[in-house]
Amino acid sequence: MMERQKILVAGAGHGGLAAAALLAQMGHDVTVFETKAESDLGYDWCDCIGMDCFDQIGLPRPDDNAYTPMKAISYFNPRKTVCIRTKQREPASSFVIDRKVLVRHLIALARESGAKLCFSHRVHAAIMQGSRVNGLLTDSGAHEAALVIDAAGMDSPVRKSLPASCGILREINEKDTLFTYRAYFNDTGAPSDLPEYSAYFYHRGNCGFDWVIREDGYADILVASFGGINETIIDNAIRDFRADHPYIGDTLLRGGSCARIPLRRTLPRFVCDGYAAIGDSASMIEPLSGSGLTMSIRAAGFLAETIRSAQDFSTASLWPYAYAFFRSNLSSILRQETLKDVMLHMGEHNIDAMFEKKIITIKELGGGKQSASDILHKAVGTLTTPALIPHFTRMILRGKRRKTLIETLPQQYDAQAIAQWERAYSQF
Repeated sequence: MMERQKILVAGAGHGGLAAAALLAQMGHDVTVFETKAESDLGYDWCDCIGMDCFDQIGLPRPDDNAYTPMKAISYFNPRKTVCIRTKQREPASSFVIDRKVLVRHLIALARESGAKLCFSHRVHAAIMQGSRVNGLLTDSGAHEAALVIDAAGMDSPVRKSLPASCGILREINEKDTLFTYRAYFNDTGAPSDLPEYSAYFYHRGNCGFDWVIREDGYADILVASFGGINETIIDNAIRDFRADHPYIGDTLLRGGSCARIPLRRTLPRFVCDGYAAIGDSASMIEPLSGSGLTMSIRAAGFLAETIRSAQDFSTASLWPYAYAFFRSNLSSILRQETLKDVMLHMGEHNIDAMFEKKIITIKELGGGKQSASDILHKAVGTLTTPALIPHFTRMILRGKRRKTLIETLPQQYDAQAIAQWERAYSQF
């Protein structure tokens, strides 16, 4: 095991807090710097998580009464003529947890493990020594460290301050950003024949996806847009939801706020000398099938295991963290990137056709291996709608490239091979 090292975590993100707990347990000197006050952490809503991520990294789960099984999702096309229903898994593998409850649990784990937590403490930038990240510049001055873990989110000032020589994408642009509104309204008790978890593509003509989830006593509404969000988009979506789901009341119970999240595949490179990104800082998120909570917490386990056997914190020593993350998540990442591409470039009329011709099915939305007969059926459906041909061709080509990227992911650190793989991944 590596001797005790000074490790700084920028931001109290979920993955960063989990990593802080694990690394402090290993005997490292870990400090977390977070801009917000402790009481302000966590969005005022619930999200899904695979609770077994705690088991996999060796941290205790939140209390059993803190989470409930996630409902099966039913997807609607823009015209609402097709409903694709996913199946409820038994036993449940995904659960819903209050974000504030989850972050309090992770804070407690980090503290109990011996990590130092500095709230209301802004991080400004990385400190560089040549091409190596050597610490953090904060409100209280410069803090040197052997390793900086960046958990400061999609707008991380640490990642943005890295020199180009580190090879890490510094800015996540607007086309890779999802603009969201989330609110909880009272449930009037009115009956409804629609699924309890209904998700809509291009809802009311908006390029994005919305959902309404009926829970015990309230309705959870999400409005999500690729091109920005405003009151008109939000009001139109909620008005339409109330027409279809008459149980949605007028009383706002919680939420009612907007947020931005990254909507792009994980950064091709998120480690360099003295630096490792995690969570939204590295765009570890699955917004089209749920939040990135599971992915980020599992990443903390990959990072801790890498550090356990690392000789130093060079790019080469940290590469096993990146490899383990991609090996576990690459297929899902690329599948969701393909679905995002479809949504952004097809428009609502073509998406309607993709649903109605069964070119988009439960296997695209819920995961599943495509058989030769599946592909043949989709090809036949595409040929009867010429406007779909270029989009279907694009999907097939992306499927082949996905297979190649998975097969060619370098396991051993080889700078040239990794750079070649990163170029192919960036061009996917």
